[in-house]
Amino acid sequence: MAEEVLYEQAEGIGLATINKPKANQLSHGVFEGLRKILNACSADKNVRVLVLTNSGDKIFSAGADLTSGFGDLGPLDFLKRGQDLNDKIEAMPIPVIAAMNGHAFGGGLEMAMACHFRFLKKSARVGLTETNLGIIPGYGGTLRLPRLVGRAKALEMMLLGQQIEAEEALRIGLVHQVCEDDAVLSQALELARKLAERPPLSVRRILKITTMSPSMSPEQHLKLEREALVELFSTKDMIEGMTAFAQKRPPVFKGE
Repeated sequence: MAEEVLYEQAEGIGLATINKPKANQLSHGVFEGLRKILNACSADKNVRVLVLTNSGDKIFSAGADLTSGFGDLGPLDFLKRGQDLNDKIEAMPIPVIAAMNGHAFGGGLEMAMACHFRFLKKSARVGLTETNLGIIPGYGGTLRLPRLVGRAKALEMMLLGQQIEAEEALRIGLVHQVCEDDAVLSQALELARKLAERPPLSVRRILKITTMSPSMSPEQHLKLEREALVELFSTKDMIEGMTAFAQKRPPVFKGE
């Protein structure tokens, strides 16, 4: 049986590929594979960016794999497993980029929304279509979609079970970039390479602050920002950045 999540790493970039034909459904194997990859990337200082993509060129993910019911889990635990994984993606200390080389529906879109950046192929459609089945999003869609596109648009999409085209997804802020159909992964990797050159300690703190921000007061947010900046004042990367600026050369950040 083929691995349901493939992983490779090069030049500071991890690439995780959902590999579950025909629709890259989110099975127990996919969740477990991604969980292990996220843990490994969090612990490996050599990995500075993670790109999440799909096998094939038609469907990023059609959502939860319900072909075998809830498996060994009850419904609540089954749903919490997906929510916990998406929370883990959102809280990653390195940028996570969704390279959506195909349609993303239901849980597939919910996973992509947990990523920090979303690239989508021009011919693809996306949507939280669960109400068409008489259910609702269960992997954090009701939380993240309103944050990204606003409450009214999110309600319209979810209540009507809409599928929207890539250009509309870009217009409303649901995706970061729309790409020609053969360029999704290459453009996502282009951003990944740029991000991999940025100072890791600064990147980690910005991600942490912005992830925590919705649950904090403005005063708490600004306090966390001050404390993070003061910590960075004593790092070798700050000295390297200042020195490189004075010497008019590109900085080389080592995460120290």
